[in-house]
Amino acid sequence: MSAKHKKPGQKKLWLSLLVTLAAVVALGWMLRQVDWPQALQAGARVPVHVWLLSAAGMAASHWLRAGRVRAEWRHQLRMGWREAWGLMVRHSAWVVLVPMRGGEAIYVWALHRQGGVPLRQAGLSLLRLRLQDMAVLAVLALALFAPFDWPLRLLLLAAMLVAAIWLLPMVWFIAQERAIRRSGESGRKLPAPAWASWAYAVSNWVVKLAAIAWPLLSLLPLDFDAALKGAAGGELAAALPVQPPAGFGPYEAGVIAAIRSAAEIAWSDIAMAALVVHLMALAVTVGSSVLARLLGWSHRDLRLPDSGPGPA
Repeated sequence: MSAKHKKPGQKKLWLSLLVTLAAVVALGWMLRQVDWPQALQAGARVPVHVWLLSAAGMAASHWLRAGRVRAEWRHQLRMGWREAWGLMVRHSAWVVLVPMRGGEAIYVWALHRQGGVPLRQAGLSLLRLRLQDMAVLAVLALALFAPFDWPLRLLLLAAMLVAAIWLLPMVWFIAQERAIRRSGESGRKLPAPAWASWAYAVSNWVVKLAAIAWPLLSLLPLDFDAALKGAAGGELAAALPVQPPAGFGPYEAGVIAAIRSAAEIAWSDIAMAALVVHLMALAVTVGSSVLARLLGWSHRDLRLPDSGPGPA
């Protein structure tokens, strides 16, 4: 390959590295007010193996999200596990670093630019992804906060999941029809989430909540039930459409409100524990995105060989 052909690829690589560096610098600027000695002291109370298990759980949740996207696009795009993982950690990193959840657009943009997917189809895919996320997270939170013992909670969880799986296709049909009418475009409609998608979505959220709850157990005097509630509260707050960069503030507030509903602990102690766990989750997400970019998995051409050139 000639130097002329290599140059555009090298420019894209350097541009991506500069964007990644700018994002990391922006994150550092946002964290400049953190009381780092106190945060480090709190983090040191967590055993190393707990941090490793928690980080592994967060990474596993990214792989499960990748499995959901791979199941959706593997027949239309070159979407293996590496490409799906690269897309999802890139998407997750942009979501946490860009305020007001503006980073959601990277999912649509990547499918369009790298896979030649029409913008409407990519946007509908993102909408379906988020509707399913909210359905699963809401069901898990309702089961966690229900005033019952665990056997009854599990029965309630199963019943609500069945209801969600039955109802979401109707909600999805209405949402998709409205989106199509608003855009004025025609084209292939996306089906409701399939069974494989539900399996990945449920397992992703279960693993992620457990990964966040583990270090909370070491940081605060509470049981696993209260720790899971704290994890769910933080994730529910992070799902709100109005978010500062990295979700600092709403996430910690969600953890505080959820844990204080289950345990008598000073809010300041919960806030520091929530911040430390939040920083760990951010480190895994941003670190995974940087790794995916360095490996070249997040920016691969996703078009199948016979699909023709992508959008200009």
